[in-house]
Amino acid sequence: MSVDLRLMRYVITVADAGGFEAAAERLHMTQPPLSRQIRELERELGVRLFHRRPTRLTEAGQVFVDGARGVLADAERVVEATRQAADLHRGVVRVGYTVTTAFEEMPKLFTAMRARHPGIHLHAREGWDVELTDEASAGDLDVLLGRHLPTPAGFRFETLRGEDFVVVVGTDHRLAGRESVSLRELRGETLRFFPRRYAPRYHDAVLAALSSTGETFEVWENPLPGLRNLNVNLRTDGFMLLPRSLGRQLPGGIAYLTVTDVLPSIELRLFWRTDGGPAVTAFCQTARRLARREGWREGRQTGDAFRS
Repeated sequence: MSVDLRLMRYVITVADAGGFEAAAERLHMTQPPLSRQIRELERELGVRLFHRRPTRLTEAGQVFVDGARGVLADAERVVEATRQAADLHRGVVRVGYTVTTAFEEMPKLFTAMRARHPGIHLHAREGWDVELTDEASAGDLDVLLGRHLPTPAGFRFETLRGEDFVVVVGTDHRLAGRESVSLRELRGETLRFFPRRYAPRYHDAVLAALSSTGETFEVWENPLPGLRNLNVNLRTDGFMLLPRSLGRQLPGGIAYLTVTDVLPSIELRLFWRTDGGPAVTAFCQTARRLARREGWREGRQTGDAFRS
């Protein structure tokens, strides 16, 4: 049998932390899946690696940990040598990210890149869909991160996240105290949205999701577009439809409600220039690793996503 490096790292972390709960915290995961994977590993090996209550290594577990430390050290040396050979320790990646990714995904990706590839400089800028795709087509950006962007010529894409929509209202709205809402309960209200010219495909995707239920709403285009000022435009009436992850990131005075209607998923995609070089490759690999770690790929996901 073969044991992957991830499981070796899990066992070492439990041994070092002195328990499963503390190890799960260090690994940025929950304790049940960590315990389950180590139990499965013990079953495949045919030995117990840990005594439980209190958690401590068995004799066989100590042998496994000692060997695993050497294997991981060797693997790190191979990775570092490979990176240096590919010149991944330096470079520049020009990243354009859309308004809807500015609250969670792009900050986490920036942090992950700084930790894994500190020598790669990110020249990142936030913008609306149209201007970013124009800049990418003109050769001024190497990577795009956004929802429902068109694919610029010379780029490929991969879906990093698929998630549900939520309804967003002001805290003084008549439905603000609810946990969920059906769209028919919003009849007669206005969808408050940014002008279509800024992000046509995203705009159309939201309206299509609404109309898929048979409901129609008047659309009011915000003269001060963006998500940071929603508490100004959503007070006692009107609503927005946003990806669920954004509902948790918005300013005070805002409430979000789960939608009981079945709506299409909203996708987050990573686009990259095919001739971008090693630094762009490193960025994409870090994004995939982050998506797996955060559980983004476990959510709803549709469409034809490229895998490299």
